[in-house]
Amino acid sequence: MDRRNFFTRMAGLAATSAGAALITGGTGGIALADNARPVGMGRKNIPNVPVMSQEGKTYKFFDDLVKGKTVLINFFYAECTGICPRMTSNLLKIQKGLGDCVGRDTFIYSISLKPEQDTPAKLAHYAGMHGIKPGSGWLFLRAQHKNMELLRERLGFKDSEPAVDADVNQHTGILRIGNDVYDRWAAYPLLGKAETIVEVVRQMDPNAPRHSLY
Repeated sequence: MDRRNFFTRMAGLAATSAGAALITGGTGGIALADNARPVGMGRKNIPNVPVMSQEGKTYKFFDDLVKGKTVLINFFYAECTGICPRMTSNLLKIQKGLGDCVGRDTFIYSISLKPEQDTPAKLAHYAGMHGIKPGSGWLFLRAQHKNMELLRERLGFKDSEPAVDADVNQHTGILRIGNDVYDRWAAYPLLGKAETIVEVVRQMDPNAPRHSLY
């Protein structure tokens, strides 16, 4: 089974390929572990590499896009006809479910796995094709290939099998969720139930009210 199908079938369960990010709570819901992050995660290990958005604006990844925010991060590429359109569609549902906090203190970042091909214009076209509006709190990003690989490694998106990892068509369908204010990180299959992912994002704030995810 390739890893794309694995994570699709695992939707609704915690993502464990990069370390257990979610744990089962005593009330039947999902509770975030206080130390819920894969090895290497945490604000000190997030690369501050330059990235460029679909609008052609350059940012420092940590300083400008992650610091002090709640973030949802996935990897994709514009010409992907497999898992990517479905991930983008589900992220749209998640964005809607999170409401007006997206663009205020919560942000979505989709990072291209093919930065040589995915120019800002191409990323902007992809965003527009899926109805993602400028200024909505969702950026499509590209970086130099070596910086993209560093982001992928540090954010826990690399596969332990080199042959699988080298095949961009089998890229993982994981969503990395982080809250830099509390330095809390989790992961969840992006093709999981949108309402559940919305609640996972909300629970990244330890002061947020708890609700059952099921």
